[in-house]
Amino acid sequence: MANTAPEPRLITLTAPMIPVAAAIHQAAFDEEGWDIRALSELLAMPGAQGRFAIGAGDQPLGFLLSLHILDTAELLTLAVDPVIRRHGVGIMLVRDFLANAKHGGATNAFLEVAEDNIPAISLYKREGFVSAGRRRDYYRRSGNIRVDAHVFRYPLAQI
Repeated sequence: MANTAPEPRLITLTAPMIPVAAAIHQAAFDEEGWDIRALSELLAMPGAQGRFAIGAGDQPLGFLLSLHILDTAELLTLAVDPVIRRHGVGIMLVRDFLANAKHGGATNAFLEVAEDNIPAISLYKREGFVSAGRRRDYYRRSGNIRVDAHVFRYPLAQI
């Protein structure tokens, strides 16, 4: 029998949704997850945008926060509930981000990802992001371990 679950839908992330987004972020990133205050401050920044993925029964699945300034769009964070990972929610959010960035006049999109986040790096490369550099010791892990960030760029002229 075919899966009849409805396709997740994307909605605008608003301030009242931040506590749920923070719970997803903390589940996705453990001790490095952003709290309500951090997400609220980011969403309140000029040019900030958020999108929330909602499943059947209005189940929150994941979200993306981005910043759009002039001709540049930056993906600030993407978090998917660990229970629903590898079901296309992340790809849906990334594609929506790129389409919104292009529609908003951006010519390039950027993001940073920890070098040890192999699933995210694979997703971004599959979607067409290209390496644009590295930030040494950018992320701090427990035990004061430092991890490099890979910077990726997506030339929006290609979509």
